[in-house]
Amino acid sequence: MDYTDGLQGGVLPLGLAFGLAMDEQAINNYGKLTEYEKERILAESKNVKSKEEMQELIQRISDGDTMI
Repeated sequence: MDYTDGLQGGVLPLGLAFGLAMDEQAINNYGKLTEYEKERILAESKNVKSKEEMQELIQRISDGDTMI
């Protein structure tokens, strides 16, 4: 499955990519998001300042809570 749909350059930020790779539910949920939701997640991930914040973002994706 291609998780880079709709991304300019086709690359997820490293922390987001690693976080999704480590959480099967998160990656499954991410794959089901609309392009708009994926862009919102991408934008939020670029503002993450710590490992803990990225883990919180990944957890929200895993929980299906992608409303930002």
